[in-house]
Amino acid sequence: MEQTPLVIDAIAGWFLARAPRKDSPHTKAAYRRDLAAICSAASVHLGRPVDDLRIGDLTLRVLRNAFAAWSEGRAPATVRRAHSTWSGFFEHLVSEEHLTGSPMPGVAKPKAPRRLPKPFAEDDAARIVAVLRDGSTRRRNPWPELDAAVVLTAMVTGVRAAELLAVDIGDVTRTSGNERIRVLGKGEAERAIPVEPALLTVLGTYLDSRRDRFPGSARRRGIEDESDPWQWWRKSDALFVDRTGERMQIGALQYLVELVYRDAGVNASRARGALVHALRHTAATRLVERGATAVELMDFLGHRSLSTSQGYLASTAASVRAAAARSPVYGLLTAQVEQTAPGAAE
Repeated sequence: MEQTPLVIDAIAGWFLARAPRKDSPHTKAAYRRDLAAICSAASVHLGRPVDDLRIGDLTLRVLRNAFAAWSEGRAPATVRRAHSTWSGFFEHLVSEEHLTGSPMPGVAKPKAPRRLPKPFAEDDAARIVAVLRDGSTRRRNPWPELDAAVVLTAMVTGVRAAELLAVDIGDVTRTSGNERIRVLGKGEAERAIPVEPALLTVLGTYLDSRRDRFPGSARRRGIEDESDPWQWWRKSDALFVDRTGERMQIGALQYLVELVYRDAGVNASRARGALVHALRHTAATRLVERGATAVELMDFLGHRSLSTSQGYLASTAASVRAAAARSPVYGLLTAQVEQTAPGAAE
């Protein structure tokens, strides 16, 4: 019988096949860890070195034992990610005709919890806007125009943190009636997010303050209208910079957003670990409350799956139900029920 390929060679072939997808270094490293971990557990189960494992050795029984041993003490999300990695790997092996089918459907995995998005309530959002308007965020090196531009852009566009940081000056269209910001989402998917002139005014104020802070970085030629803050910047310049004048990075963005939350007194209202994403949840929820459909939300947020967008509809419904339950009328009804219930004191 012809031997199946070595697992290490098949893994190399999988990464070669994935090369056109341009996976990030972080994604590649995560894939390698997941593959190496289960290979190691399988080699222990079979009593053979990892380098000697062949695709034919990875039977359903072996994989079940390997996943069971490796997943002990690990977080469900970690196990689900590894299961997904191996499912993709086996799909490649089937497409290369090394196997007739994938054993992964027979390997158990933890169920993904259904988490509803947690947006800021309208009064919390109003507090954030008030802090930004007053420029009262406490900083060693205050730059209130930057704080307002970053947070308000995230709040009204619902962009992801990475999308926000990647926006250039040239990605903003200011044509009257067609104002929009172009972003590149996951998988290099491009979308244009409509914005209102009011946001462009906030961004223009920020760009004026940026030229005051870093005059050497502004353009010197080709400026037709010196009163237009946008003309002082090249299309390839980053829209958002940090307090050194360089393109803002994720750490500076998270620090900025968290300080604004703290000064607005809303830090405890966000989901744990959600900083910029809390603003994304807020933008999406406000759209749903104003009649946006799941399909429209999918396009606005750049979701790949309609079910992800539908989660915001469920979240909004739950919020409305909770708000309705706080009606004082229910207190009167409860009191009436208690008075008329059998055995109530006469």
